[in-house]
Amino acid sequence: MRVVFRLVDTTAASDATATASGSNTVSQLTQTHDNIEGMSQKWATLENGGWFLDGTYQIMPDDVAGQHTGWWSDVLSGADSLFVSDPTLTFNFTADHDSIGFTVLFDDKANMYPAEFTVFVYDGAGALIDSQTVACTSTRQVVDMPVSNYRKVVIQFTKTQLPYQRIRVSEVVFGIVQNFDRSNSTAGSVLYEVSPTANNLPSNELEITFDNTDRKYNMINPNGLYSYLQQSQPLDAEIGIGESKNALEYVNMGRFYFAKSQAEDSSTTAKITAYDRFYTLDKSICRIGTTGTWTVFEAVGAVITSSGLSITVSIPFAIGNTVINKCIPEDATHREAFRLIAQAAMSTCYFDRDDVLVFVALVAGAVVDTLDNNNLYDVAKISVTDRVNTVELIVRDEYAETETLYTANNIAVGESVQTLSVENPLVAAANGPTVAGWLLTMANKRLRYDLQERGNPARELGDTVKIYDAYGENRNAIITKGDFTFDGTLKASTKAWGG
Repeated sequence: MRVVFRLVDTTAASDATATASGSNTVSQLTQTHDNIEGMSQKWATLENGGWFLDGTYQIMPDDVAGQHTGWWSDVLSGADSLFVSDPTLTFNFTADHDSIGFTVLFDDKANMYPAEFTVFVYDGAGALIDSQTVACTSTRQVVDMPVSNYRKVVIQFTKTQLPYQRIRVSEVVFGIVQNFDRSNSTAGSVLYEVSPTANNLPSNELEITFDNTDRKYNMINPNGLYSYLQQSQPLDAEIGIGESKNALEYVNMGRFYFAKSQAEDSSTTAKITAYDRFYTLDKSICRIGTTGTWTVFEAVGAVITSSGLSITVSIPFAIGNTVINKCIPEDATHREAFRLIAQAAMSTCYFDRDDVLVFVALVAGAVVDTLDNNNLYDVAKISVTDRVNTVELIVRDEYAETETLYTANNIAVGESVQTLSVENPLVAAANGPTVAGWLLTMANKRLRYDLQERGNPARELGDTVKIYDAYGENRNAIITKGDFTFDGTLKASTKAWGG
């Protein structure tokens, strides 16, 4: 398992304005802080070492729009690899920012980077806060330089690796990127979960426990990281499987956002906990409710706008075009608003591994994996939930001060009434009976599987699997929860849902 932690100021890149002492015509300055790392191609140039005849270099197009080129200096270094006038790249900000350091990325495709540069950091009054000269050793150079309340960053380039070369910067990260893997971490876990009927919206969770002998993750350490930790700093997790550490195939396990860290084991290790966007969306109130109707497409867009977050969504047309009520309760969080929207459209939603908010109606599909004695530690545990033969759906519009009750039932002769009561104000009048019927149908998919298994990191929420059991039924079921743990070996606790 490996985790990449972007310990960055989350608003600095969007607040930055880049300028340079001079730029080559292929430069696109805004790309130096667009959160896209690396050059798009291995460009051929007539600089020293800029065009080896091995067939791997590409000719630069006349129009570089659509390519990621970053910034190229207008001047070349001399025969001594120094500049007559040092080129500079400057970032100005409209607000104060804090960074634990900086990461400067150069031309990763051609493996070209300078030999030396200096970083100067200034406050809002123009006073120098700190400076540091760096002997550059790779195309991804980390500058450990904790600074607070800065308004300007100047990077001055003084020497190239070879004579007659330009400076090429693909990206500047206003922070550092920390990597956790088997060499410095002891354990990790990734938890995914979804509710088929959107009764709740569980938040995916990542935990990583790692070496903390430098005590950077101790809250009382004056030289620690706590003053630079922000709630929305992203962590990207992967799990690799293969015959050896040199032959691993890595699977993307998703993007998570820092929530908290704590020192453990007498501070020799620390644990970071991160969640998907639902964790943040549960901290803010969605005050956009009113009477009337709109589509799911419109409702989701409005909730995202209200949240102030940048969220990518995936909504099938059949769900997105469903008409629902606008009366989101006045005290509902943004997370609760999404839950009500999904349920009112007879679907559910969750954040997938690409950090996309997916709306989907969970139905069994083609079997993508088999859970049998080859990968189950124990025989599948199967439970059957209580029977429901009546659903009462209460739709209360607090803005119009109305309340409507919709029912659906399937009561057998001589059977007592067993009712499930659900409240959702967003169910439109035209869909009330249909939604009540859908809830009844879903409630009667009563089989629940609890599985202890080796774990297949490529298996997703909502996938259909075949589960072997002690009764020889070997039914198909839909994955609703996957809890992967890694402590030198990989194992998983999985839940599935069926009819």
